[in-house]
Amino acid sequence: MRWQGEGLLLDVRKYGESSALIDIFTSSLGRRIGLLRSAFNKKNKSIIQPGNQLFLTWNSRIEESLGVFKIELIKSRYHSISGDGSGLELFNLICVLCSTFLPERVEFDELYNKTIQYIEGEFPTRDKFRKYIEWELDLLKSLGFGLDLGKCVVSGSKEDLKFVSPKSGCAVSRKSSIGWEKKLLVLPDFLWNTKPTNSFSKADLNNGFKLTEYFIKKNLQPVKRFQMDAFFNLRNRVLSLKSL
Repeated sequence: MRWQGEGLLLDVRKYGESSALIDIFTSSLGRRIGLLRSAFNKKNKSIIQPGNQLFLTWNSRIEESLGVFKIELIKSRYHSISGDGSGLELFNLICVLCSTFLPERVEFDELYNKTIQYIEGEFPTRDKFRKYIEWELDLLKSLGFGLDLGKCVVSGSKEDLKFVSPKSGCAVSRKSSIGWEKKLLVLPDFLWNTKPTNSFSKADLNNGFKLTEYFIKKNLQPVKRFQMDAFFNLRNRVLSLKSL
């Protein structure tokens, strides 16, 4: 079996004396893991930086086996990603989520495209965090756990949406939430209001983080039985240390 294509490098893990297992996110073939021989020689060592876009040739006797990669560099992104500390930290979080929760060999072309758009976008730091929260919502949607934030689940209103039901994942308006506020999750305006605005605060970003954290823990963590507390502690610390 043989296929060729390009993909985003998510992770590299040493395997044996000189090889590595590389974790790749591709557009048409989903997430793939394969063996890269001589991974740390002079040629490959400079290429296998997470974030780089690679051209891949994969060979195996049978489709179901691990297979062996040969790689060529299409685009280096490491320096552009690492130029801003928060950009590198948020990209690393994306890699962890993809490697942990995306099943192998399942196509996620929409999420792939949005991932590329995110890491190649040039945003102010505040918008970078907002876009990251939107990316986590895209991840949930791609895995079948999308939230309905476009209208109030009680009244059908598309105005003044302020909360999200932790049970249904649907938005709730201010009026419909009266008396239930403490049992609902706060919905930042930037996640439902389609009118462009830069008037969101660090508190809004924190509420966005809390929202996606709740649904990732509820819907994704049990599937993998993966303990996420350390991940979310790191993610929240990244935001807390930034002056926005």
